[in-house]
Amino acid sequence: MNVFFKEKITFDSGNIIDDAPTLNVSYGVDKNFMFGSGVSITSVLMNNQDINLSFHLFTDYIDDEYLKNFENLSHQFNTCINIYLIDPTCFNDLPTSQFWSYAMYFRILSFEYLATFIKSVLYLDADVMCKGSLKLFTDIEFHNECAAVVLDHNDMQEKSAARLKCPELENKYFNSGVLFVNLKAWLKNKSTDRLLNILRGGEEHGYLKYPDQDGLNIIFGLNNIYISNNYNKIYTLKNELKDSLHQKYKNIIDEHTILIHYTGITKPWHVWGQYPASKYFNVAKNNSPWCKAPLKKARSLSEMQKMYKHYFAQKKYLVGCLCLIRYKIKKLKSK
Repeated sequence: MNVFFKEKITFDSGNIIDDAPTLNVSYGVDKNFMFGSGVSITSVLMNNQDINLSFHLFTDYIDDEYLKNFENLSHQFNTCINIYLIDPTCFNDLPTSQFWSYAMYFRILSFEYLATFIKSVLYLDADVMCKGSLKLFTDIEFHNECAAVVLDHNDMQEKSAARLKCPELENKYFNSGVLFVNLKAWLKNKSTDRLLNILRGGEEHGYLKYPDQDGLNIIFGLNNIYISNNYNKIYTLKNELKDSLHQKYKNIIDEHTILIHYTGITKPWHVWGQYPASKYFNVAKNNSPWCKAPLKKARSLSEMQKMYKHYFAQKKYLVGCLCLIRYKIKKLKSK
């Protein structure tokens, strides 16, 4: 798979902490999630200064500003950040949607490549923010298990098992936003080849609604270590539309939560996604080289639709009305 790598850029200001554990962390992002990944890395570094961390960012986009910020981040926290610029054309024939681009498959490249020189890696989606210690992952010892995973929402279990025609997955279906992968097992099981075969329709497993996540659930089967959902606490800012006081997030994100996974279209880096629940992103952003970077505006129709709804929920009625009008105009032009 090295043929798909264009360039590797490393910023290494890491001072090895004697007798401290080591943890490799990887991300797979396109341009739209690069900002989020930088802040996510910062959140990990802020809360884990007693771990020797190395980061591996797989992307098809980089520019001078991001390079400068990642270099500054490396110096700021005395860490190592590796950026792998890749050619995504190898994923052109894999399923995508308006919500998930081919970037969801970058993790496959990361696992296959990193397996050649490290034994395990913690993969995080760019919309995952850290607010606690990740030492649990440095203590996990794999035998033949494929990964350490966190179960997805309860309402995903029965539906996913039925949809994939894999009844054994019920109550064992995991979310792929946080994965601690046994890379030795990944190579041994030829996981890349089998996963790509499934995604290309080479095996019959029902409807792959969430292609990469469904595929990983199939190839890992039940051969996993299942850990607390405090390490992948799923929260959607869509919840704020039904919470006038914007405090119910505390029923989900609490003092025991380590990793917060902001699922859904609205992210905490969006201008309309600013709620008390977004503070974990904002704290990391304010302590990162992106501290002065503007939050992201809506670009797609789906984002524009979410934007005006959230502004109404925030009682910003004038700007909400303006966003609604812009959304309607763009929707008409797109027909």
